[in-house]
Amino acid sequence: MNPVLAILNIFIDPAASVRYQRAQGKLAWFPPLAVAAAVSIGLAYLLRPLMEQAMYNDLLDQMAEQKARESMAFIRGTLTFSMIMTPVMLAVMLAISGALVLGFGTILGARLQFPEVFTLLAHGSLIPLLAQVAQAVTVKLRGTLDSMKGMQPAFGFDLLLGDEAPRLLTALLNYFSFFTVWYIVILGLGFAALAGVSKAKGFAMTAPVWILGLFFALAGALVR
Repeated sequence: MNPVLAILNIFIDPAASVRYQRAQGKLAWFPPLAVAAAVSIGLAYLLRPLMEQAMYNDLLDQMAEQKARESMAFIRGTLTFSMIMTPVMLAVMLAISGALVLGFGTILGARLQFPEVFTLLAHGSLIPLLAQVAQAVTVKLRGTLDSMKGMQPAFGFDLLLGDEAPRLLTALLNYFSFFTVWYIVILGLGFAALAGVSKAKGFAMTAPVWILGLFFALAGALVR
């Protein structure tokens, strides 16, 4: 099978993707991680002018113009550092997720090894990557941003809510976008195939991954 098409199996056939990963050996995690890092860096570079302008506008609402300019100098350095560190940050997040899946899998009686868990999570990360691409396209088409709020266009069920909806409810429904639900389903089915367990156990052992993301989304809504 074509290697590119084989990697893309994760989008529609996680069981076939697991078989491919096993056939590729120990470095099967590298291609999807490299793709995710490269695309993330590319999107950050593409959106950087809009992001900097949005951040500057937000700072002007909080402080004097001179102070805002000084703050932007630090922010620009931070953005550059974040772009450079993208592969490392992706690997760390996947490792943390892998530890959670491995721990809960052990509790549920699944026999898993960390390298194969990490590899499957690396392939699965291509689904949230699609959400990043969709967000970037939407933001770029708008052309200008008044604030950082516009950097995260809504793709979740919060589209059904009004402007006066509670922040926590909005964050909860925003988190469960089409892409997130797709990701949850693929992870559950993929790990069920990887561990040779029931689909229910597959979803149970992967639940901590998306619950952790939900926690940070809700925490972010509280501090805004």
